[in-house]
Amino acid sequence: MLDLSRSQGFPKESRLLNAYDYSRVFDKVEHRFSTKHFLLLVRENQNLGCRLGVIVAKKHVKLAVCRNRIKRLIRESFRLSETQPRNLDVIVLAKFGAGRQNKSETRAELDKLWQKMINRV
Repeated sequence: MLDLSRSQGFPKESRLLNAYDYSRVFDKVEHRFSTKHFLLLVRENQNLGCRLGVIVAKKHVKLAVCRNRIKRLIRESFRLSETQPRNLDVIVLAKFGAGRQNKSETRAELDKLWQKMINRV
């Protein structure tokens, strides 16, 4: 039987874990990409692989169910994108109205965002 939990997971090595990791990206953003509902901040790291941080503020998405759904979609989209071999720290911020989109619209917008990043970084 195949163990899909490892390949489908989001391990600690792929995450921005603490305030230092986040502030390092916020302090020196090298690239910034935006769509209607998401903002992507990118900075190169020191050979730590590609790591993701997600911020979905209660101010922009009121319901916890919607915030959690957006975070899951962002993580899944990141994991399936082609960004993995690069040494980047990436923060995705949800803007106002991100919770009003359906699943397919959110995925399409995130895919567009990853493509922008891949083409320019």
